[in-house]
Amino acid sequence: MARIDSFPSRDSRQEHGWRRPPGRRGRFRNRTPRPVQTLKNNIGLIALALVSGWGAAHYSVIPISSISETFSAAPSATKPLVTRYFPICGGGTRSNCIVDGDTLYIDGEKIRVTGFNTPELFSPQCKQEAALARRAQRRFQQLVNGGPFEIRRNALRDRDVYGRKLRSLYRDGKPIGDQLIAEGLAHRWRGFKESWCT
Repeated sequence: MARIDSFPSRDSRQEHGWRRPPGRRGRFRNRTPRPVQTLKNNIGLIALALVSGWGAAHYSVIPISSISETFSAAPSATKPLVTRYFPICGGGTRSNCIVDGDTLYIDGEKIRVTGFNTPELFSPQCKQEAALARRAQRRFQQLVNGGPFEIRRNALRDRDVYGRKLRSLYRDGKPIGDQLIAEGLAHRWRGFKESWCT
């Protein structure tokens, strides 16, 4: 005859004083993981986060300085206005002078003004472009010397492929280049050069 073991019921266990030790209601319930065990379980994620952060800081496509300037105060409140005379650049050292219709030197730094493109003065494709380039250069000189102006950095890059700083010139909150565009001496920059020989 088979032996049948009888296990005490819940009620009988309480009557006889047999019960589980306090604080242990299940093998995995209310179990608090130890800090060291948690660290071991997540060490891969922590290492990945650190490497990703380092890589983003050192190999970012957008310079950190451009991000900080985007969220900084208005340039007019933090940067002084430029108030000096700009002649046409000649030979010798170039400190403050006009190169062509969209390039100038300010304190010895070559600046390519962004937002518009003027005819090429030094490599024109036709006679019409050469004549327009000379007019654009002289008009740009007049506009720059028309009073104090403000220099802003609007482009995501600090410099172009030729090493020139990319900046915009503003007077009374308006880009100086807009006047050249309105007079037909510049094209608004759309990512490519438009022909002046048609």
